[in-house]
Formats: sequence, C-alpha cells, structure tokens
Amino acid sequence: MQVVVQSKDVAQRILQAAIRVFNKYGLRKTTMRDIAESAGMSKSSLYYYFRDKKKILSSVIRQEAETLIEKLHTAVQQAASPQEKLRAYVITRMSSLFELSIYYASLTETYLEQYAFIEQERETFTNFENSTIQEILSEGINTGVFRISDILTTARMLIIIMKGMELRLIIGKSMDDLDDTVNAMLDILLQGLETQ
Repeated sequence: MQVVVQSKDVAQRILQAAIRVFNKYGLRKTTMRDIAESAGMSKSSLYYYFRDKKKILSSVIRQEAETLIEKLHTAVQQAASPQEKLRAYVITRMSSLFELSIYYASLTETYLEQYAFIEQERETFTNFENSTIQEILSEGINTGVFRISDILTTARMLIIIMKGMELRLIIGKSMDDLDDTVNAMLDILLQGLETQ
C-alpha cells in the first residue's frame, strides 16, 4: 500500500512539473528531459512512470478536464435560478480555462489533432457542454423564465459565443480584462432569453 501511495505521489509530482514546463516552453517544444529536470529526477526515472511525452500530456489533459468539469458541475449546482446557473457556467468556464492552460491548449492547438486522445477529449467536452447548457435552458423553459423555441440551436450558439470570447482571453492573458466583457455579454444574452 505504501509503495502505491508513493508511486501516485511521484506521478503527481511529474504531472505538476510537466504543467510548469509545458507553460514555459509550449506543448510542442517540451522534452522529456525538461520534464525530468523540472521534477528533480533523472530521465530514466521519468520513463519508469511515463513511457513518453504523449502519455504525460494525456494524463495532464485528463486531470485538467476532470477539474474543469467538476468546477462547472459545482458552479451550476450552487446557483439557484436558471439565469444564475447560466451565468455561473459561463464565468466558471472562462476563468477555469484560463487557469487550466494545458487543457485549453489541447482544445485549441491544431498540431495536437494528430493525437486521437485529444480529439476524444474535445468531443467529450463538447458533449458535456451541450448537455449541461441544454439542461439549464430546459429548466428555464419549464420554470417559465426562458422563452426558447429551439434548445439545441440556442445551446450551440451559446457555446460559439463562449469560444469567441476565448480569443479575447488568449490576447488579454488576464481574467480581470475579461470579466466586464463576460458580464456584459451575459446581461444581453439573458435579456434575450427571458420571458419578462
């Protein structure tokens, strides 16, 4: 049991080191040597835990995806009304993507399309996002606060708007810079969805 715990601790230390190095050099330029040095271990020791950079990257992405989805679930569950749930979802999504830079890069960097696990992760997140937003919109219709004729199309449009705002996040490199834009967009959006 002690060996398994230590092994998990070392693997986690490697993943944290990989995140630091990926952020410093980028996903493409980072080497196994860079990760080993950042983790304070030899390259051969690193290979004991992860056979290649692809395996490390997939582990980091999986871990960050779980973190993002958990944060989004929590934000939505803690909000009371459909309007608050939608606002909580968008704000949490934008701020979390800024924090989870490797996951965000995996969703946007085209050279990563060569990896099947990246495409699977993109599809998984898109499906999660579609179903979560559709649930919020359905709740809004059922409680009489939203007037929407096509939930699927509305959910897709919301996702497109959020993806468009991501570009601002990349350019600005600051969530503070994005807060006003996100809140203004949400005010306009909710006015269009609400029955009033």
